[in-house]
Amino acid sequence: MPDKQSGSDRIPTEHLARAAGAVALAAVAVIHVLDLPSTLSVTPLIGYGYFVLIAAALLGAGLLLIVPDPRVWVLVDLIAFGAILAYVLSRTTGLPTDRFDIGNWNCALGIAAVSTETLVVMLAVWRMQPRRLLGTVAQSPRDSDDTLFGAPADFIG
Repeated sequence: MPDKQSGSDRIPTEHLARAAGAVALAAVAVIHVLDLPSTLSVTPLIGYGYFVLIAAALLGAGLLLIVPDPRVWVLVDLIAFGAILAYVLSRTTGLPTDRFDIGNWNCALGIAAVSTETLVVMLAVWRMQPRRLLGTVAQSPRDSDDTLFGAPADFIG
């Protein structure tokens, strides 16, 4: 029979979500760094956008790790959603100075980036649920998904 975990072994869900979000944002930055040289040489304007995205992703990852404010999730959600939107626009209508990627949905780095950005958006939406942001307590244990290993997450307070 397994022993019950002590109170010090319990990891709040918010900490795990923030760590996963930070790793995912770092992965977004790495993916765009890998694609940067070829993008910068062919479409400099899009390459400069990559610089902005890389900096924003790294800033968001750092903030997730050091700032316990729930509004950080709003920022990282906007970063990831903006990157997804730019990708979809580049593949459908094209972006300024870039019509080469219209219809190019099979780019391996693009698929990896969109998958990772989607993970960030899903994490942010999950962590920004109104009852979490307002500090409302769930009515029953069945309604609460804010525990991991039986410990309540310390998102508020």
